This record gives sequence, C-alpha cells and structure tokens, in this order.
Amino acid sequence: MEKIKKLSFYVLRWQLSTPILYLVMASFDIPELQRVVLANFIGALVFFPIDELIFKK
Repeated sequence: MEKIKKLSFYVLRWQLSTPILYLVMASFDIPELQRVVLANFIGALVFFPIDELIFKK
C-alpha cells in the first residue's frame, strides 16, 4: 500500500511540473534549446525537495 501511495504522489507531482515547464517556456524570449534547459533546471530546483520526501526511506 505504501508503494501505491508513493507512486500516486509522484504521478501527481509529475503532472504539476507540466504547468511550470510551460510557463518557463512561454516566458523567456531565448532560443528553444536554452528555454528547454532553463525550464528543466527550474523544475529540478522546485521539485527536488518534493522528490526527496517521496523517496525518503
């Protein structure tokens, strides 16, 4: 049951990352590849603490 709970939380977290990535991609007027890298970097900063909680032993 604990694995299902963790998986459900992770899937929810994954879905929440989509709007953040979209906002970054839409907000910066830089080349597309740079926007992708920047969006993923910002997403990592935002969601790293959440992922730590999900996968904490």
